[in-house]
Amino acid sequence: MRRCLTHALVAVAMTAPMSALAQENNNCPPGAWFCEEVEPPPDAAAEPPPADEPPPAEALPPPPPVPPPGRRATRPAPPPVVVYQTSPSGQPPQVIVVAPGTAPPPRVIVRRTTPPAPPPPPKKRWRRQWGVNFRMEGLMMGREHGGADEAGMGGVGISLRYRPVPAFALDLGADFLAGIDYNGNPRSEMPLSLSGMLFVNPRSRTQFYFTGGLNIAHAEVEQRSGQAAGGEAFAPNTEYDYFGAHGGIGLEFRLSPRLALNIDALGFVRGRTDDGRIPEFRDPDTGRTTDTSGGGLFRGGLSVYW
Repeated sequence: MRRCLTHALVAVAMTAPMSALAQENNNCPPGAWFCEEVEPPPDAAAEPPPADEPPPAEALPPPPPVPPPGRRATRPAPPPVVVYQTSPSGQPPQVIVVAPGTAPPPRVIVRRTTPPAPPPPPKKRWRRQWGVNFRMEGLMMGREHGGADEAGMGGVGISLRYRPVPAFALDLGADFLAGIDYNGNPRSEMPLSLSGMLFVNPRSRTQFYFTGGLNIAHAEVEQRSGQAAGGEAFAPNTEYDYFGAHGGIGLEFRLSPRLALNIDALGFVRGRTDDGRIPEFRDPDTGRTTDTSGGGLFRGGLSVYW
C-alpha cells in the first residue's frame, strides 16, 4: 500500500512540470496526448474580431420616435405620385397628381396614329326663295322730241318675287307714279308688271341680271289745254289704258342671305287699249299723231327673302 502511493505521487510530480512546459512553449502538436484543451476566458470569447467592429454611435441612424401611450405608431406618408398623360394632338401633357392612399389613375395607352383626312364639306343645296321688293323709281321722258320742259314723273313700287332656281326668278309688281306727263299735264298712273329675271352669276354676292316682261297700266290725266289735235276738245280727267313690254339690266347686292339691295334700268314701249278716238300724242312740227309711247324707268330698292 505504501508503495502504490509512492508511485502515484511520482507520476503526478512528473506530469505537472511537463504541462507547464507545454503551455510556455505553446508548441503542442495537434493530436498529442500531452496537450490539453484549454477553453478561452469568457471576456475573450465575447469580443468580435477587429474586422467586424460595429460602426460608431454617431454613424447610426436615430431611433424611430416612440409614440405616446394610447396611440399607434404611424408611418410617414409617402410622396405623391405624378403621372404625365400625353395627348396625340400636340397639346401639352396633362399632369395628374395622385395623393397617397387613393386609387391610382387608370392606365392610359397613347397610340400615335395619323388622323384621317377630314370629310369634304357637304354641298349646299339651293332652297327655293320667296321675297318682297320695295323700291323707288323715276320716269324719264323724251323732252328733246317735243315734250314739256317740266315733264317728269316718279313714284314707289312693290313686288312679290319667287326664285325657284339660283339663276331665275319671277317678279310680279305694282307701282304708283305721279307727276307731269309728256304733254305737260298732271298725271297719275298705276302699272302692273310680270317680269322674268335671269341672273348671270347667282353664286356671287354682287349678281348681274337681265329682266324683261309684260305690263299693263291705267292712267288718269288732268288736261290743261282745252283743245286736242284736229280742234276736238279733250274731256277733263281723261283716262288711258295701256299694254306693253319692257326690258333692262340690273345689279343685286347681297347684304346677307335675307337682305339685298338692287338697282336697275328699264326701257318700255306700250300702246293704248282703251276705245278713245282722240290720239294722245301730237308732234307740233309735223302734225303727226300716235297712241304709242315709251320711256325709261330707273329703279332702286331693297329685297327681303325668306
